[in-house]
Amino acid sequence: MVKDGARRWRDSRWFDVVVILSTIAAGTVVAGLLNDPGPNEHTTDGAYTYAFEPAPYPARIPGCDVVEPPSDPERVNFATVGPGEYDNPRYPWFSGAKAAAMTQAAVDALPDSVELVFASPRQSLQFEPITDVDPANFPQEEDADLFNGSTNARGSLARDGHVGTLTVDVQAWNRPVLPCVTGALDRRDTRPDGTVLDTLDTWYEINGVRTLERTVDAYLPDGTRIVATANDADNTDPRVGSRHSGQIPLTLDELTAIATTPSLAVTAPVIPAVPLMRSCGAFTDWNGPELTRDKVTRLDQALEARWASMPGNNDLTLDRPIGSLRLTDAGKDNVCEVLTVTSATGAAGRLDIVVVSGQPASSRQDEYLNEIDPNRITTVSTEGSTLTRGFYPAHGSAYFSITRPSTQQIIISTTPIKGSTVPITLEQIEYLATATELDLS
Repeated sequence: MVKDGARRWRDSRWFDVVVILSTIAAGTVVAGLLNDPGPNEHTTDGAYTYAFEPAPYPARIPGCDVVEPPSDPERVNFATVGPGEYDNPRYPWFSGAKAAAMTQAAVDALPDSVELVFASPRQSLQFEPITDVDPANFPQEEDADLFNGSTNARGSLARDGHVGTLTVDVQAWNRPVLPCVTGALDRRDTRPDGTVLDTLDTWYEINGVRTLERTVDAYLPDGTRIVATANDADNTDPRVGSRHSGQIPLTLDELTAIATTPSLAVTAPVIPAVPLMRSCGAFTDWNGPELTRDKVTRLDQALEARWASMPGNNDLTLDRPIGSLRLTDAGKDNVCEVLTVTSATGAAGRLDIVVVSGQPASSRQDEYLNEIDPNRITTVSTEGSTLTRGFYPAHGSAYFSITRPSTQQIIISTTPIKGSTVPITLEQIEYLATATELDLS
């Protein structure tokens, strides 16, 4: 399992849950401990040991008329299969367009003194598809409401040299505001418009490693629940795992501003925004030189210039600038982007562009694909670059890659959309990929 952090959720009895996420190809498997351990209590889960900030009971919590004690932890396991879809009919308030608008709103809500670290879309406050799991996997089926119907966004933030993680969960909430439980909140505030804000400044430990964490849990009058959590975990480099900076990049007031951002509410109108980028990437051993923001800016500018000079592009439009490369979830040595290309006649295709900073001239992936795919032809140019071309007339897709002597690889492929004919040719994607300005050496 890969530690992805600990997060507290609460149901009508204020179950707290610590979750460890293990991401696999088919989806996400989640193992959790429901409820909050008592003061100074450690709990174990296989090879993991958890500890929480002591929460003595009885206790008084400002804003709470009644304070309940924490209860004994219970274990729950469940899994989600597949990447999920944005347009889930079970949750009509949410869509891909809504997720794009919410992503822009969350980024705009960050303080000017806080930087959103350059990362993959999934690590850049991009809202994910709605969580929808089988209630039968929970001790009580209504406990699934803690997870179902929630969309999550996460990003790494830097402030004064310290890096931490912000997570924002948004959910349509048709239940009462949850009761006050010792250890689950430090105070409760109720605004004149009916907004209820629960705040918590705490810590937890996994295997003795402490994470500092702040949370604002907002219940909005329109039936929205938004949980904004910031901690000191630095997850910017998957090769080294999570580190801790010792400083949370957001204050409780700043988290409150994010949690009450009007455009995040489930009933807020959808503001037009750049569509979210679909997942992309290529095989890599993570050993290539890091692609920094400055290097990726150079690549973006090279793609923009090459596209502008590409023969036959006059009737082609893109759903985003072609200079939109982002880091992938696999590591810092490769960037990618996915675009939709549309012609004046309505033909549409998917255009995938990947740049890997360090790749052998013949990677294991390329060797395997060349063996099983007779449509792929690999040659070596006079200057020593390895070129691979593939064209698949049965469904109209094309593939081109170039691995330069510097070991930098550029891969561009096209795929038709909904039976359409891809409006960009193999010759055109080869023209794009062979731009000398794309070579960072």
